[in-house]
This record gives sequence, structure tokens and C-alpha cells, in this order.
Amino acid sequence: MKEHRQSDTPNSYINRNGPSPEYIEAVHKLREKLLQGIQLCDRDIIDEYERAGSLKFSDEKLNILNRVPNNKVRSLKNILLSHNTLYSYAAEKGGLSAWQCHFISEKYAIMIEHAESLSELDTIHSNMVTEYSNPTIRKSKSDNLSIVEKAENYIEMNFSEDISMEEMAGKIHVHPSHLMRAFKKEKGTTISHFRNLRRIKEAKQLILFSNLTMTEIAIMVGISNSQYFSKLFKEVEGITPVEYKKKTKK
Repeated sequence: MKEHRQSDTPNSYINRNGPSPEYIEAVHKLREKLLQGIQLCDRDIIDEYERAGSLKFSDEKLNILNRVPNNKVRSLKNILLSHNTLYSYAAEKGGLSAWQCHFISEKYAIMIEHAESLSELDTIHSNMVTEYSNPTIRKSKSDNLSIVEKAENYIEMNFSEDISMEEMAGKIHVHPSHLMRAFKKEKGTTISHFRNLRRIKEAKQLILFSNLTMTEIAIMVGISNSQYFSKLFKEVEGITPVEYKKKTKK
């Protein structure tokens, strides 16, 4: 018998009767690496996982897409829902706020359930890994942030919440007027507009990868009035949310 060659990827562990115990162990070790990469926002580790072709969910040896007979889409949805939870937990350990973890997890759960094809689910999974490992949305550990940086950080962690300027200023221990002046001077826009841009960015993703109504999407990103949401979306994107959906679904 040919001796197995040691490798970080499971390609070395071939068994004619299906995945060997060594193969399964290698796959699990690579998944642990991915979770570590998400926790640390380490793109090198994540890229290593992406390059491991045998870890794709279509891996015939693992046969995971046949867990639901004759329904590979449902099988992959179930897998991604469980991975969504794992990624959320890893990201929270790495400094993603509990609120952000909850919001992102809920968002991707909706997208996964509304997906209609394996390719769409693959795209959602890729976006999911990228977002959970994004260092710019993690809580900053620095004590030397400027007022504007603190405001940006706060908006990122709470953009869908209905929080007044006074509440936000209180959270970062500064007078509201000073905060608004400093933010406008440095960013060239108001805090309100900056937050709305963040909301529209999130809404675009939900429009692309879910079948939620525009009212549901508006509420999810923190805008309670659907007409205002449509107006705001058009101001930012040049077209209404409905037009955007028709354009991107072609």
C-alpha cells in the first residue's frame, strides 16, 4: 500500500469506500483554521481555506449535498445556516459586538433561506466569510480614537437602531454640537447622512439576496417609514429600491 503523504489538506486521505477518519479529521482541522482566521481577521488563513478545493461543499467524498435526498439546495442551506452560527461566534470572540453578530447572523439566515440556487448560496457564503472577518467593523481596542472615529465606530455597531444625536454624543462623552461640527468638518457630511449611507449599503445586500419586501428591508436597516426609505435610496443610488431590484435581478 502506498504510504500517505502528510499534508495540511485532506487530499492525501483517499479511501475508495468514502472519507476515511483521517480525511474527516483533516477537513475539521481546516475548518478550525477558517474559524481562527475569522476570529483574527487574518486574510491569509482564510485564503488558505479557500484554496483547499476538497473543502468545497460539493466535495463528493463528504457527500454533504445529499443529506436531503434530491434537494442539494436545501442541503446546502442547512449547512450554511450552521456555519453562519459558527462564524458569528468566532467573530464575537474576535471583538465583533454582540449586536453586530446578531444583526449579521439574522441577515444571512434570511438570505440563505431565500436563495434559489447553489451558485447563489456560494456567493452568500463568500460574502458571509468576508463580512465576519472584516476588521473595520470590529470594536476598536484603542484608547486614542478621535471623536469622529468614535462616532464612526458607534454608527457601525448601531446603524439600524433609532438613536438620537444626544444619545450618541452621550455614549462617546462629548457635547452633541461639538460632535456634529467635528464630524462635518472631517467627513464632509452630516452624521445623519453618514448613517443613512450605511443603512442603504446594507439594504442593497438584502435586496440582492432576499425576497423581503421593501418595507421589511427598510425596517431591518433602521428606517421605519418605507416611503422615506424609497426616497433616500433614490437620492443615494439614483433609482428606487424596486428599480434597483429589477435591474440587479436581470
